[in-house]
Amino acid sequence: MKITKEFTDDNQVKITAEIEPEVYEQFKQRASRKISQSTRIPGFRPGKAPYNRVLMHVGEPAIARQAVDLLIDDAYPRILEQEEIKPWGPGNLDAIKSENPPIFEFTIPLEPSVELQGIEKLSKPYQPQPTTEEDVTKFIDEARRNSAIIVPLETKAAEGNVVFISLQAEDKKPEDGKDPVIVKPTPQQVLIPTKKEQRSSEWPFEGFARSLIGHKADETVEFNKDFPVDYSDPDFAGKSILFKVDIQAVKGLELPELDREYLQSIGGFETVDDLRTAVKSRLEAQNKESYDNVYYLDLVDQLRQQSVIKYAPQMLAQEEEQVLHRIEHDLEHRKMTLDLLLKIRNKTLDEYKNEEIKPVALHRLERSLVMDALTKHFSIKVENEHLESEVSNVVNGLIMSGEFQELQKSLGQKKFAETVTIEAANRSLENAIRAKLLEIADPSAVVKPNETEKPEAEKPEAEDKPAKKPARKTPTKKSAEDASIEEAPQKKTTRRKKAEKSEE
Repeated sequence: MKITKEFTDDNQVKITAEIEPEVYEQFKQRASRKISQSTRIPGFRPGKAPYNRVLMHVGEPAIARQAVDLLIDDAYPRILEQEEIKPWGPGNLDAIKSENPPIFEFTIPLEPSVELQGIEKLSKPYQPQPTTEEDVTKFIDEARRNSAIIVPLETKAAEGNVVFISLQAEDKKPEDGKDPVIVKPTPQQVLIPTKKEQRSSEWPFEGFARSLIGHKADETVEFNKDFPVDYSDPDFAGKSILFKVDIQAVKGLELPELDREYLQSIGGFETVDDLRTAVKSRLEAQNKESYDNVYYLDLVDQLRQQSVIKYAPQMLAQEEEQVLHRIEHDLEHRKMTLDLLLKIRNKTLDEYKNEEIKPVALHRLERSLVMDALTKHFSIKVENEHLESEVSNVVNGLIMSGEFQELQKSLGQKKFAETVTIEAANRSLENAIRAKLLEIADPSAVVKPNETEKPEAEKPEAEDKPAKKPARKTPTKKSAEDASIEEAPQKKTTRRKKAEKSEE
């Protein structure tokens, strides 16, 4: 087989393979036998008819087509072996330039490559923000609010009050023949936050709750609000809405005292100091995790921008499909569809993919490839004890999020175990990479064992002290409003796509 190859700028190789005439004749004989197995030829059992009789029965073109198909199946793996080509995925038969002798043209995507540049020059101060006593107090106050008793008030609504309302929404400019009522009178309980507590996720719009300040029971309040076309709630997007609010009652929150009964009920704490210590520890861990995610991704992005990254276009296309699938999944949870989103954005699917999907996919893919390259660069391997620890962390995280049973049921026991193990391995590798990058970017932030603990010989003799009490749980937050405080930033699986590819 005569082979010529040409490497392209998009990390693919174009192959032209010319088959020898004698090999072609051999495959015509094989094609004849295969045809005779599936085609009834008078006077012969299946697969036993000689070449000439098959030729007379089906004609030369039929045998040639079958021979070419067999040759392609045979030639492709031999080309990969002979030319030592490591494909990323399936190749594509571009053309059959000739059938006699057969000349094939293939395009084969190659494994991605990354030339890391600038690793030793990485520099970024590691400066996570400290957890303040004010942060601790805020957390505890919000936990107390979750356990508060609601008491009726005769006063006007103010910050910290709960307002019981009935809300109705009407489209001020409905389409012809369409009912203007978008939201029928709906009972709601609205907690009026402070200015510092105000959140952009508030429904039906940001600032709604605070607009109730100064109003009291039995009043009716109306609000006009124009919404942008890309507003998150499709019922309001692009519309001018009249909100009618009937205030039914104003109530206050009677917070529980920080007495021993309350402290015991939320986690078995003996004193307020015990509670504050536990809360501070928890917040510090959450803040560190959040900061770390941003810190290390910034370092990876620095390398991404400096390094030479090559990959086949099929890889980016696959990543785009994954991003789009995730968006569709998220839209489904919001009771929306992709078609509705495109209508709101006033974009075609191609425009949406090019403008919003592709940049995200490109960023994700290149970041993933850089992480893979760093794993090789630092010769990182996952130790069994680290893997076991991360498996436990993954499982505990799924249990805490309420996804454990659902995921186990949807995947099956075996697939679920594989998925958890892969995620745990990814996390272990990521942690190891983070440690290496920190050593380079800010060596002063690396804590060495002898900096935190004296050698055994230098330790003073132990004193007779009462045993420490077991660590207690911090109070958990239950309201949807408080979720952002408790949730850690979502981790993304950014590497090791080979296992996924084998399934596709």
